Amino acid sequence: MQAELESYKSNEINLRVNEDISILYIVQHELLNEKEVEFAGVVLKHQLKEDFSFRILTKKSKPLDTLLKALQSSSNNAIKLKDTIESAINKEKSPDSA
Repeated sequence: MQAELESYKSNEINLRVNEDISILYIVQHELLNEKEVEFAGVVLKHQLKEDFSFRILTKKSKPLDTLLKALQSSSNNAIKLKDTIESAINKEKSPDSA
């Protein structure tokens, strides 16, 4: 994920992100599952470009640490999903399943 820092405070971070919005929604979902996060949101800045503003507001913790934790959790969930799909495909392909 490529991001440009727009502003950073002790409990708030604003990023400019050029990424597919579906990935940002996944990270936002992980952030909102954290008790320490007060707000996490994605805003489309321009209708014709993939140019988004991503804002994270925490209660006390460092927002960058919280973001990194959410990114790791999102990545782990994607790996689990991939493994589950591959397992199901391999099960269908095995000769014993016929």
